[in-house]
Order: sequence, then C-alpha cells, then structure tokens
Amino acid sequence: MKAPEIKKIVENRFQELGASKILLSPSDYCWEFQGEFYKMTALSDFWIIEWTNNPFYALNQCFEDVDPMQYNLLEQQIIEYINKLLQH
Repeated sequence: MKAPEIKKIVENRFQELGASKILLSPSDYCWEFQGEFYKMTALSDFWIIEWTNNPFYALNQCFEDVDPMQYNLLEQQIIEYINKLLQH
C-alpha cells in the first residue's frame, strides 16, 4: 500500500472514533482524541504515528514517534493498530 492510501485509512479511522482534526499551520494538522494528539507521518521506508499529550507541544509540532510501521499492511491491520493505539 502507498502512503496516501494509508494516510486516508488512518485519518478515516481517527474520525470514525471521534477524533477532532486540529489545524497546526496553514498546511499541517493533527488529530485530538481524549486530550491526546496524533499525527501520521510517511517516510520512504515506513510510516509512523506521532503522539503527544501536551497541546503546546502539538502546536509546535513536537511529537514522539509511537511505532514505525511497514507499508505492506492490510487495511484491517491498520484499523486494528489505530484501535489499539487509541484504547491504551
């Protein structure tokens, strides 16, 4: 799967679970869910969900990497990963 497809799956799942899209700058955003902030970043070899529980950090784009993930996941695996991440 390619990065844009994964990003769409991730963001759709965030939205389905009730996360709110937060604008960080004119060209960037993150997702807020129960006081925590998440962002998906695509790199050449893997993609990651970035996280912080500090709104000031989120606004300044200071996120911690959660887990690097491969691009060869199925849609259901991505959804299960997001479900697990948001239920911690």
